[in-house]
Amino acid sequence: MAASPSPAPAQLRRILVIQTAFLGDIVLATAFLANLRALQPSAEIRFLTTPAGARLLSPNTFGVKVISYDKRGNDSGPGGFLRMARELRGFAPELVFCLHRSLRSTLLAKVSGGEVWGFSEGVGSVLFTGRVARAKGRFEAEKNQALLAAWAGERALQQALFPILSVSDKDTAEGDTLLGGLQGFVALAPGSVWATKRWPPERFAGLAQLLWERHGLRSVIVGGNEPADREAAMKLLVAYREGAEKVAPLPLDLTGKTGLGGLKSVLSRAKLVVANDSAPLHMGIAMGVSVLGVFGPTTRELGFFPLAPEGKAKVAELAGLECRPCGLHGHDQCPRTHFRCMLDLSPEAVYREAELLCR
Repeated sequence: MAASPSPAPAQLRRILVIQTAFLGDIVLATAFLANLRALQPSAEIRFLTTPAGARLLSPNTFGVKVISYDKRGNDSGPGGFLRMARELRGFAPELVFCLHRSLRSTLLAKVSGGEVWGFSEGVGSVLFTGRVARAKGRFEAEKNQALLAAWAGERALQQALFPILSVSDKDTAEGDTLLGGLQGFVALAPGSVWATKRWPPERFAGLAQLLWERHGLRSVIVGGNEPADREAAMKLLVAYREGAEKVAPLPLDLTGKTGLGGLKSVLSRAKLVVANDSAPLHMGIAMGVSVLGVFGPTTRELGFFPLAPEGKAKVAELAGLECRPCGLHGHDQCPRTHFRCMLDLSPEAVYREAELLCR
C-alpha cells in the first residue's frame, strides 16, 4: 500500500466513488457507500455507475447522488468520456475512490481533480494517491472495505459488510402486480452473463420440483430480457412440465418482465433465492432474503461468494475438482470441455443445501 499523504480529514465536502463494472459488483459496492456515509455524514457523495446501477440504487438509504454513465451507449467514445470528465471536474471532489480497475475509470478519477484512492491491480494505478492490493481469499466487500480503511484508518473496519438495497413505492406496486398475491415462493435465477456460470436450466427444473413436492414451495423465475436468460427460462419450464406431477403448478415466469426496481420488490418477498454466480444472488442478500448460490467455475477465493448475516446464505458446489477455479469471471465454454463443475452437480445435491435454508 502506498503511504497516506495525510491522516483522513474529520469532514470533507465532496466525495466521488466510481464503480462501472457488472451489476453484481455494483450491488456489493453498496456496503462501501453505506460505510463511507457513516464516516462522512455531511459530505456530498456522488456515485458514478452504469445506467443499470443507477436504477438499482434509486432510491438509496445512504444519501448518495447517483451519476449514470452510459459508457457503451450515449456516453461511448472520446466524446462521451470528455463530457463525463467535464461533469466530474465541475463537481470538484476533494476525494475519489475508484473501485473499478479499468483504465477508463482510472482516467476519469484522475481528471476529476481530487485525491484518488484505488486498487494496486487497477490499470494505471500509478496515478493514484493511495492504493491497496486486493487480498486473495477475501470477499469482494472486504476488499472494498480495506480500501476505505487504508484512507480512514481502523474505524472503517468496524463497519458492516453486507449489501443494502431499497425499494420505492413504485417498485412495491410493480411487485404486487407481477406476483398477483403469490407469497412464500422460491425465486430462481438461472441466468448469468457467462455461459459456464449457468447451472443447466433442466437442473433448476429438478430443484423446483423437489421444493414443491417436499415443501409446497412454488417457484418464480427471474431474469433479464437478454436472449440467454429467456432461453434458460424456457428450457426450465419445458423440463419442469415434462418431469413434474400433473398437480404441480408451473413456475411463474417473470423473465424479462421486471425492471430492476420490480426485481428488487419480487426478491424481497421470496422465502429463498437460488441463483448462479450473478447479480440476483447479491440482490437477494441486499433485500434481506436467504440465498443459495450455485457455483461452478468460480470459487470462494475469488471473492464473489455470497456474504450475508449468519444463517442467511449457503453455496452449492462440486468440491475437490482440480480445475476450479478456471478464471475470474467464467467463459463462453468450459476450457477443459467437460463442464463437470456444473454437470456433475445434481438437483438433489443443491436441494440438500436449499432445504437447510427453507426450515
